[in-house]
Amino acid sequence: MLSSIVIGGTTVSSMAMADDFGCKAVLCFAGGKGLAECASTIIEVKKRLARGKGFPHCSFVGPSGEQNQITQQSNPFTRRVSSSLCPDGETRPKVIFNGRYCNAITVTFKGANPNGGDLTQEINW
Repeated sequence: MLSSIVIGGTTVSSMAMADDFGCKAVLCFAGGKGLAECASTIIEVKKRLARGKGFPHCSFVGPSGEQNQITQQSNPFTRRVSSSLCPDGETRPKVIFNGRYCNAITVTFKGANPNGGDLTQEINW
């Protein structure tokens, strides 16, 4: 089962968000990528990104009752790489005209670092 993580000073647990795909995606990418429960969610997010969709949304209610978004994302981009893996260390680049290219998006998870700061990850597909 996914463990709880603290995002923006609020604890978000998988139990509370189990049926919310966007929040499950946030939990998986912000702290649970190695968990078996996250495998299908990560695959689905990458499929959606490949079809031109954005990273899934997840909102939570802050301590004063306000709605907060807990992710920010960049526009999708393509990066030329020289290695056999994209920067995420998992995805293989596409070979186009003897060059290797990775599709990517940068997602920032507000308050997801253990020190309370933001956690930024590049997601490749």
